[in-house]
Amino acid sequence: MSKHVLSKKDLKILTEKMSNIGIDISSLNPVEIEEKKKDKIYYYSGKPIIFNNIPTIYLLNYLKLKDRTITVDDGAVPHINNGSSLFAPGIIGMDINIRKDDTVYIKNKEGYFIAVGISTRDGVDIMSDKKGEAAKVIHYMNDRIMNDF
Repeated sequence: MSKHVLSKKDLKILTEKMSNIGIDISSLNPVEIEEKKKDKIYYYSGKPIIFNNIPTIYLLNYLKLKDRTITVDDGAVPHINNGSSLFAPGIIGMDINIRKDDTVYIKNKEGYFIAVGISTRDGVDIMSDKKGEAAKVIHYMNDRIMNDF
């Protein structure tokens, strides 16, 4: 199926969905949609910005988010780029308002977003003990989303 511009109604629904996970796409217009088999890919300015309700790394770096972010050290980056979970010892800074099961946005120490994850614990707990898993990675630099689109 080919791409087409989202209707105002569908864009409003998508904007609300993204708002629920801390992403403000209200300034992005027009947004196009393409459906491939069971996948829905949303585009802005020709770049994939949302894949099956997961914001892409393109979108994160375009918006330069401040909330729900986790900054990791250089040692964690290659593991995350292979799809590994994020572990607390690799974190050098994070939004302590993050709650368990929040969608989180992982960036390297230069500020470039490299992954999207789901927090496995509250931010305060993660930063207080600096042990164990902090987030399951659901989208990263070398995954299917980045390579296929």
